[in-house]
Amino acid sequence: MGQVLAKIYKIVEEKGGIPARIKLASATGLPKKDAEEMKDKPELIEQFKALADEILGCDIDEFLK
Repeated sequence: MGQVLAKIYKIVEEKGGIPARIKLASATGLPKKDAEEMKDKPELIEQFKALADEILGCDIDEFLK
């Protein structure tokens, strides 16, 4: 279900490693497994993207295409 959320997790882990993934999970309150099972709601996607941008220090939109 949560294909976009799972992709954001994948991008964060690829670009920032496990510590970045842990930061995203901590900041969102949703571990990767739970995010993968959730419905991709626009407000959740925006929250995840904003936090991923902050954690990685870059705009992840280009990686989401």
